[in-house]
Parts: sequence; C-alpha cells; structure tokens
Amino acid sequence: MGEVDKVQPIIEESRLTEITRNGSITTYTEGSEIPIEDLTIDPNEERALVNKLDRRLIPMLAFMYFLSSLDRSNIGNAYTSGMKEDLNLTSRHYSNAVSVFYSTYLAAELPAVLVLKRVNIRYYMSFLVFAWSIITLCNGFVQHYNSLLALRVLLGAFEGGFFPAMTLIISMVYKPDEQARRIAFFFGSSALSGAFGGLIATGLASVKGSVLEGWRWLYIIEGLVSIMASAWLFFGLPAHFEVIPFLSEREKYLMHIRGRQRLQYMGFNDKFDWCYVKDALLDFKTYISLVIQFCQDTILYGFSTFLTAILKLGLGYSSREAQYMSVPVYILAGFVFLVSAYLSDRLRLRGPIFFGYNILGVVGYILLLSVHNNAIKYFACYLITFSLYTGTGLNISWLTNNVAPHYKRATALGLNQTLGNLSGAIAGQIYTSPPYTFGNSFSLGCIVLSNILALSQILILHNMNKTRQKILEGKIPDKKKNRRGDWAVDFKYCL
Repeated sequence: MGEVDKVQPIIEESRLTEITRNGSITTYTEGSEIPIEDLTIDPNEERALVNKLDRRLIPMLAFMYFLSSLDRSNIGNAYTSGMKEDLNLTSRHYSNAVSVFYSTYLAAELPAVLVLKRVNIRYYMSFLVFAWSIITLCNGFVQHYNSLLALRVLLGAFEGGFFPAMTLIISMVYKPDEQARRIAFFFGSSALSGAFGGLIATGLASVKGSVLEGWRWLYIIEGLVSIMASAWLFFGLPAHFEVIPFLSEREKYLMHIRGRQRLQYMGFNDKFDWCYVKDALLDFKTYISLVIQFCQDTILYGFSTFLTAILKLGLGYSSREAQYMSVPVYILAGFVFLVSAYLSDRLRLRGPIFFGYNILGVVGYILLLSVHNNAIKYFACYLITFSLYTGTGLNISWLTNNVAPHYKRATALGLNQTLGNLSGAIAGQIYTSPPYTFGNSFSLGCIVLSNILALSQILILHNMNKTRQKILEGKIPDKKKNRRGDWAVDFKYCL
C-alpha cells in the first residue's frame, strides 16, 4: 500500500492537537494529514466503553427528563383530579395555563445549547433541575389562577434549556449512528412520566381527611423527588465532556480516538464563530426540521397534555377511569419509540421510520374524529401513540446527524427546539373545549404536513448524496465554495 493510502486529509479550517499512545503531542493544521491506522479501535473495547457511558449517563439523564416531563404535564392529571374545582378554573383558564408555560420555555432553548460548552455542565444542568423542583413544590400550595400562571411561567424558564442541552450532550459523546437509541430512552422516560403521573393521580385522588387535597400532594411529592434527583445529577455529571473523570486512562484515550473519527461531524475548532450560526440559518435542513418538529410537537403536547381530559370530557369516562386508562396508552408510546429508535440506528434511517409510524397516527386521528363508539375511540388513542414520540425523537436525531460541526448543530438544534416547541403554546389554544374536535383535527393536519416534509427531505438528501458521490468519482465538477462541516463533499447525509 502506498503512502497516499495511509493518510486521510483534513479539510476543516482549524487545528487539532493530539496526544498519542506514547504521550507525545502532535498538532495538525489545515492541509495536514492524519494516519488512518491511528483511528482504529478494537470493537470489543469500544463496545465496553459505550456500555460504561450508557450505565453512567443514560439512566441519570433519562430520569431527569422523566421528572421534567412529569412536572410539565402533570397539570392535566391535577386538573381532572380536583384542581379545576378547587381553583374555580374554566376550560379557557386551563388552556391558558398550559400555553403560558411555553412563553419562557421557548426563550430558554437556544441560549442553552450555545453556552453548553462554555460553562461547567455539572453546575448548569443540576441547577436547572433544582430550580424547577422548587417551583413544582410551590405548585402544591397555589391558591389562585394568577398564581398558577406565574408558576407555569417560571417552570418554563428553567425546564426550557434542559432537553436541547441534554440532546447536545448525546451528540458530543456518541457517534451519529448511536444517538437515536439514547434519545429514545429520554422519550421513553417521558412516556413513562405520563403513565406514572396517571397512577399517582389515581391514588392521590382518593385521599380524604388530609390538610391538603390529593392533587396538591401530586405536586409536592414530585417536587421533593426532583430536588433529590438534582443532587444525583450534580455528583454524576462531569464538568466538561472533553475529560470524563469516571473513565480510565485507556478509556479516555479511546474517547479521544472516537472524537477523531468524528472530526468532520464535531468540527476541529471548539471555539464559537458566527459563521457557524450563519451556516445554520442558510441551511434548508434547519427549516424543514423545525417545521416537522412543530408538527410533531403539536401532536405530542396536545395529546399528552389533554389525554385525560379527552378520556373524561370527550369520551365520558369518570376522573378515576380517565387516569388509569391513560396509563397503558403512555406505556405503549414509550415501547413503540424504543423499538423504532433501535430500528432507526440499526438501519441507519430516520425519516422513513417515522414516516411509516405517522401513517398509523393518521388512522388513529381519523377514527377519533369520525366514529361514535367510545371503545373504538379509545383504541384510536393507542394508534396515535405510534407517532407521538417517534416523530419528535427521530426528527431530532435526523437533524443532529445531518448538521455539522458543533456550533452549527447547536444553532440548528436550538432553533428546532425553540420554534418547534412553539406548538406547546398553540396546543393549549386548540384544545379548548370537549370533545376537542378542533384540536384533534389540527393534529391530524400536522401529521399529514410532517409526512409531506419528511418525504421531501428524504428525496432531497438522497439526490445530494448521489451528486456528492459523482463529485468524488470525478464525474462532475465541484462548484460549491463553502465546504464547512456537513457541506463537505465527503459528508454523507443520513436519510
């Protein structure tokens, strides 16, 4: 093999400093060449490393997102368990309380991802959890509608940055084809939060003779658990992911090699530059992704927040029946997403997977809107769960896989979450009165639009991959001047 076959050219505009096995330091700059043999890792060693990362990070982060989802959506359980009567809330009051949460939730998302690499991650993430825990606890003592609105605004301010920051952490630690399964655990935990919240609400609804009503204990118990969880996050997360303390020296070296294998994806330069923000704003993938996210989040927030209300006020079940009947719906939603994420990583496909799952969601909404039999309507709720978390989670993985380097990805992800989660505010305004025909019709339209955009992007990215392959083979000239990050001619997009 000649020397030209042993090296890999760098096309990024910065430098990489490498610590080799024997401790020597080598700096590579633009136009340098990196020996390919240095990038190999024994598959068994790498598997053991990834498993160790999974054991230390994924349960902890998934549990935090479980609590975040629980604290955010338990207003639905509280509303049907006595809060409506105790606070004299109307349907409009409830919808406003749901929507106002997103006024600050949206504002917090883009700053969170842009500052993540510049702050102490342990302090930052654990502070967010602790702050929203205190606010959740305070919800248990609220006495008036205006106080409820104020607490929802504060809750959104601290919860807003957590999920996009957590997703960006996954992109910093794991390879692109490892990410969907990890993100799936987060959405699986979110689904479990819906089921768990229903179980707690069912049990606490029967509390009699207590100083506080049952729905208040729902908030108090969840707030206390979240406070304790923030301590777990504080001691479990590293300050920075460039150096992970719980790894051995050999494992740190393997992480370094994994980082080098992903240099085009992560970027050579870890310093912020406005050119990456500009690249994200000029990239069509940013906008297709955020519209898909808006559509999928409308389905997620509308259905998950109002499920118990749909079952009670739309289908006519009692409060207790609505609470426990929502539990298996959420469990199925989490299981479906875990399966879809596994298939997505295994097949290295994002768009086609959630496109297919959304078809079942379309059928579910059509049944919910068109039939009059409550048993069939309840069955329709299960069909809707196939698109509930799958589209939301896989679209995020699709974006993070196809946008590089880090700060371009952070900008695109921040915009995706900020504008996509605008749907949370809208969901509260479209689900205003039972039997929620308008809200379900709006959600059906969102699934259809999401699938149209997903199919369009699949076709566009497929054609772009074919064009780049022809450029690499010398069949057509390369006319594009900007080849930063994922615009590099040898960057292959994930479909």
